[in-house]
Amino acid sequence: MPLERAPARNGDLPVLGDNEEIRFSQPRVRLYAGQQLEGEGTLHLTTKQIVWLNTQNPAAGYAMDYWFVVMHAVSRDKSAWPEPCLYCQLQSEDKGEVDEDEAAETPELRFVPADPASLQQMFMVFSEMSAMNPDPNDDQAEDLSDDDEDSADDQPLPFQLGPPPGGNVWSADYDDAAMEDADEEGDITMETDTK
Repeated sequence: MPLERAPARNGDLPVLGDNEEIRFSQPRVRLYAGQQLEGEGTLHLTTKQIVWLNTQNPAAGYAMDYWFVVMHAVSRDKSAWPEPCLYCQLQSEDKGEVDEDEAAETPELRFVPADPASLQQMFMVFSEMSAMNPDPNDDQAEDLSDDDEDSADDQPLPFQLGPPPGGNVWSADYDDAAMEDADEEGDITMETDTK
């Protein structure tokens, strides 16, 4: 279930699955799918999915798996969108061939909270939950987790940590003259203004 329309709800809360918890909720969030306003509702970031429930229409809402969102960011650029928002690009559900002359349209969502001060926390929780829910079809993510399991933490390092043999370590404290000409060359001038 990458994307579900009209997910099950219990009033203003989503119906949660086994071992699923709500980690963040933000009321009064407008959802835009592309340029189309879907309405105002409550955004819930759970440990398993992103759920937006329309407050004016109980039959409207969306739930999607985190891995279905390929990119998310806080957008405050008024030339990109008139209001601060959490911008999301989704995986394209159309896996068919795209004509070379025809650009594939990337599905986009924008979550626009009435209180823009909540965006940073919304983004942080979204990022954390996304990291906990990788794409199950992503072979690269699977390879990374396999590498983590075969970690070299228990293996000895192939080199020795510490000072080099003979104890010769250069330090600016002991050789101030080595850096004298850096300021005399005149190539780079650094000025600082302290107030």
